[in-house]
Amino acid sequence: MEHSENAQLKLRRDPSQEELEQICEAAENAARDFLFTQFNPKLMLDLEISVESTGDAPLILDIEISVSPAKGVDDLSDLVDKACDKAFEAAEEKARELNVA
Repeated sequence: MEHSENAQLKLRRDPSQEELEQICEAAENAARDFLFTQFNPKLMLDLEISVESTGDAPLILDIEISVSPAKGVDDLSDLVDKACDKAFEAAEEKARELNVA
């Protein structure tokens, strides 16, 4: 199952490359942490999370989550949607923490 979303973050200033990396990393970690608390990682054959940023004002984040569950696992689409939401929330929080939003 693959899911992709994008969202815009309104920023007060252009972030540095390091700040962009921190924002994307926070989003990726939040999505992974959420999925692992809701779904046994041993039942995942593969998990890929990609967070890319474009622009600066507004900053556009593209989050892509791909999960390959083991056989017998019910639909994950709701969990993956929520993981994307958690990723965006974490990105916004990190941007505020870095004082760019």
